[in-house]
Amino acid sequence: MNTNLKEIVMRSNVLFKIVGLAVVSLVCIGDVFARDVNYSGNELSVYVTPGEPTQVTFPSKISGGFKRKHTSLALERQGNFLVIFAQPEIPYEGEALLVHLDDKRSYALRILPADDENTRDEFVGIKDLRENDGEEGSGDTDNRFPNIGYAPPNVVPGLMRELVLVTEFGKKKGIQGYRRSNTYTGETVLNDGTVQAKIREMFLGSNLWGYVIEVENLLDTTYKINPAAFRLDGTRAIMAERWELAAKPLTAEQELAGSHKSKLYVVTKAYKR
Repeated sequence: MNTNLKEIVMRSNVLFKIVGLAVVSLVCIGDVFARDVNYSGNELSVYVTPGEPTQVTFPSKISGGFKRKHTSLALERQGNFLVIFAQPEIPYEGEALLVHLDDKRSYALRILPADDENTRDEFVGIKDLRENDGEEGSGDTDNRFPNIGYAPPNVVPGLMRELVLVTEFGKKKGIQGYRRSNTYTGETVLNDGTVQAKIREMFLGSNLWGYVIEVENLLDTTYKINPAAFRLDGTRAIMAERWELAAKPLTAEQELAGSHKSKLYVVTKAYKR
């Protein structure tokens, strides 16, 4: 074998080793960022980095869902997976998503900015603990997870979903298992000179209560709602139509747009007298 041929063979061996190391590295990186989770009806946290895609895969084809009107998330869906792109203005408390599948199951997600403790999710695979695992048994059903697939109103994600449907999407039947109360409608719960918050209505159940609160910005500048200011005793979850409010309106058009206001949804444990 001449010198030139030996050099070609040696370079090829080195190249193969480099490619092999690169493949191993990619496999390892994929393992690090892939996360499989079991969903049982509670809100699922997904961590994202602005400008970077995160893919969430569901057990069946996505048919639709809900997100806030003024969102910092760009969503692309195809088949049974959802690709999430977060904008730099994603709030630290994240944004809530409700995802519906074609088999009528529903999932509550909380999209949160990644940090040192919770690194970005590159791929999230969801396994539904509510679905039949295919094993033969006695035929008994678990009443905690109804066959309709949506989280029931007696758990936090289910009640939060129902509050949004009744308030923003005009569901007229109310919420099953809850008494709709207007006793405190219009009562001010916060007025610190920066924002004013009034109770719109309440939904009272045996284990959980749901509050719909309207928040209005009183400042001439934008204002970010601090969820801690609305934490009551026994608070389980807080969600907002929008977390950042526009400045106090100066024109009729701005007043009509309503960007200086937001509906706030608070779920607490039922108050026991």
